[in-house]
Amino acid sequence: MAKSFAPVSLTLQRRHMTFVPSIQHPLLPLPFPERTCESKKTNPREIQDSFGKCGIDQVAFIRHGNTAPSATGRDFDRQLTDLGRRQSSAAGASYGSSRLMPYYKHGALCSPAPRCVETAQLFLDASYKTANTSSGKPPLILDSRMYDGTMQPEGSRLFRSIGYAPLREYLENPDANDANAAKFVLGEYARTSLDVIWEEVIAKHDSDAAEKRADSKNGETLLFFAHAIYLPSAVLGLASAVGCIGEELDIVLDTNTQEAQGYLMHIHDQTVSLLQRPGECYM
Repeated sequence: MAKSFAPVSLTLQRRHMTFVPSIQHPLLPLPFPERTCESKKTNPREIQDSFGKCGIDQVAFIRHGNTAPSATGRDFDRQLTDLGRRQSSAAGASYGSSRLMPYYKHGALCSPAPRCVETAQLFLDASYKTANTSSGKPPLILDSRMYDGTMQPEGSRLFRSIGYAPLREYLENPDANDANAAKFVLGEYARTSLDVIWEEVIAKHDSDAAEKRADSKNGETLLFFAHAIYLPSAVLGLASAVGCIGEELDIVLDTNTQEAQGYLMHIHDQTVSLLQRPGECYM
């Protein structure tokens, strides 16, 4: 029986992002419409420092667990299966507790889709149970853009054609029209993800940990729970923003993101690694 969880914070209104990366990955240019911003953080070091001032050293991008078709037929209503619940708990008990704690205390970013919310709750519960502590569990920050960005007609068309696959298969599609469509849809999701991270985390809390050095190696991990093929595009967007666009991103481009697994972006070291449950193979 699926559990229901009340949202802690739900963002419905779109606001102005306050940083625009000066470096972008050549395979995934981020579309930036003209907007008026009070300030813009364009230099990778400045963006790294903004995370550091919040006490954030890493960002973990995690896909939801296994799901079943919904009774309503609506994608949004899909729920975790029993397998998906086991996957979510196993993820929290393994790489969650061993590689990611402590979590960013002010909140974990999450798509409002029930499958993502339950994944996040089970993941956090298992993390804290394994670590034998109950203090410091972050509330979920549910932002509608993290789901709405996956519901674009062109994105749905491409997904029906390609399915679950590495990001590179979308961005380097032999069909030039499909490749361009993928770059736009996924680039827009990556840009929106940067909006969400900035508005819901950096802009709100960059003074809360001002005493922490921007290059701290002992910071917290910001959690980001979202969807399949869109998740690696968000990783690529953030990696570009902090100046990481080299061969180390091949792991993001060439991995078929599995259920309740994902990627860990280390902000200051500019490295990306896989988050994998025991006994699972990614490629």
